[in-house]
Formats: sequence, structure tokens, C-alpha cells
Amino acid sequence: MKQQVPSIARFIVFFLAMAASAAFGAENSQKLNYGMGILNIRSQSVGQSFRLTLPLLVPGDIKPGWQTFAQATWTNVWAQEKNYLLDYEMLDSSLGFSYGFNQRLGMSVVVDSRSYFGGEMDGFIQGFHDLLGIGQNNRNNYPKGRAVISEFDPATGALIGQNSAHDLNNSGLNLLVNYNFIHDNRVLPAVNLYCVARYAFESADIVTQEDGLDLGAGIGLAKRWTPNFYTYGIAGYTLYDDQDETQKTAIELKRNQFTGLFAISYTLSPDTAILAQYLYSTSVVETIRGLDEPSHEVHLGLKFRVGKRSVIDLSIIENIITMDNSPDFGVHLGWRLDL
Repeated sequence: MKQQVPSIARFIVFFLAMAASAAFGAENSQKLNYGMGILNIRSQSVGQSFRLTLPLLVPGDIKPGWQTFAQATWTNVWAQEKNYLLDYEMLDSSLGFSYGFNQRLGMSVVVDSRSYFGGEMDGFIQGFHDLLGIGQNNRNNYPKGRAVISEFDPATGALIGQNSAHDLNNSGLNLLVNYNFIHDNRVLPAVNLYCVARYAFESADIVTQEDGLDLGAGIGLAKRWTPNFYTYGIAGYTLYDDQDETQKTAIELKRNQFTGLFAISYTLSPDTAILAQYLYSTSVVETIRGLDEPSHEVHLGLKFRVGKRSVIDLSIIENIITMDNSPDFGVHLGWRLDL
């Protein structure tokens, strides 16, 4: 591993030491800028899903005390260029626990898993495209329910090779630390800084055979403009472990990535909010047309409380601007319980 990763690791140790000094300085907060928070949907982009995908965290996401949470995101991918075809679906699931020492300092431990399988959404998506008069981009020329990655000769169109999408399966353990610098100011937005480290239990075979440690950091903003209207923003950076040059197979990946999120929330009641989010991610794939472009994902959904301690997220996911390096369509379900 190169020297960059240890330097980031030292920064995380320093950040933990700094935040720990405030761990027991409990304080009261009016939570002026929190609202109900964002839809915590990490990027479902094709290339970004092979390794650590930066979690999205804003002030108020980790509350004082214990919480448990689970999320599942189901997406359909169809991307076709002259030299490749991606046709599969992915279930991105996670289960975790978090603990907030007070209004400022919190930690979470999360296990994530991405499973790839055949296109159960294919029929629905084709019917929806036909209903709205949207082109199928050759989707209707292939059988439904496939889970394949195909490579073609760009000159002749002949099939060169084909891999199962199951080769992309991956999972890992995430440790995250969050610190809220501003959270109850009537003029300034709430601001948080968080760091995350992910150790891979299982790596995507088509990328590398070696498990590794990926690191990321982000800064989040939350601001209430009216009693019902909130905005949120996140800017993040991810640093990936080196690929094993002796085992790398099909895809060459970059060592870093930048992420940005902007979200608008309107509270219909104290227990319900509607949200619209735009998520931007730079590409992590080298020299593969379409996949080397940034991804642009839009989330439209609801957050609502069930009882006094539980919150549920429901959302749909759609790609815009660039079509190859982002999911064609997806649905998301999230759940959080204050223990």
C-alpha cells in the first residue's frame, strides 16, 4: 500500500482524539436546522459500487444514545456501448448501529453487502418506456432476467467474452465517526464532519482478488429556511486502496473520487417530509467509454415517523444526463429505530 493511505489513517486517529475531548461535554440543542434529514441513499453508480461508496451524513443523523438502522436499495442497470453491455440488477443492503455521545460526537458500525442478479424489473421498465414513448436502447432485443457483463469487438460487433454479474458481489465492514461543529445557530447552517473506513470482506472478482481498506471523509450542511422548508448539502472525498497489479482482471480503477449531494425537504407535518435530492459522483473507472463519465442520480421520496422512535424512508431513483454509469431505475427502503 502506498503512503497516502497511512497518512489518511493518521488523520482519522487525530480526528478521533480531537472529537473525544468533547465526548462527555453534553449540551442541549434546539435542533434548529436538522429537520427530518435526508434520504440516506449512497451512490448506485456502476463503477462506484465495486468498493467503498461514501455514506451520506448530515447533522442530526446520529442522535444522542443508541440507534439501529437497515437499508435496502434495488436498482436495474442497462448500459450498452459498442464494446460492452451491462445487463443486471443489484441489491445494496446494509445493517448498522450508531451511538451518539451527545449532540456533537457520534459513531456507527455498518455491514454492507451488494448482490447482483437477473433483471426482475426488465418487464416493468420496458412497459413503462413503451407507455411514455421512450426508446428501449435495444433492451427489447435481449431476453429478460439476465445478469451478464458482455464484451464486444467494437469494429465487428462480435461477442468476445461474457462474465456473470455475480462476479461483482462485494461486502464490507464500515466504521464511521461524526462530529457536529455547528448545530443550533439561527443564522449559520448546521455543519458536520465525518470520516469512514471500510474493510472489504468480499471484493468484486472482476476488479481485483485482494481485500483492502478504503477511506473517506465528508462535510455536511443542514439549514432551515422556513418552519417547513429545509436544504441539505454534502461534499465528500474517497481514497481507495491500491489494486493488486498481479490479480487485476478486467477493469482499471482510479484511486480517488469526489461526491456531492444537494437535497430539498418540505415537512408536511411534524412526522412526514417529502424530499428531492441530486447526487453527483465523479467516475472511478479508467478509459471505458460511458463508465468513465460522472454519474448523476435523482432521488424522490418520503420520510415518515412510525410511532415515537422509528423513521422509514421510501424513495425512487432515476438517472439523468449520463446513462451508462448510473442505474436505469431503482427503489429504496430505509428504517431507523432509536433504542
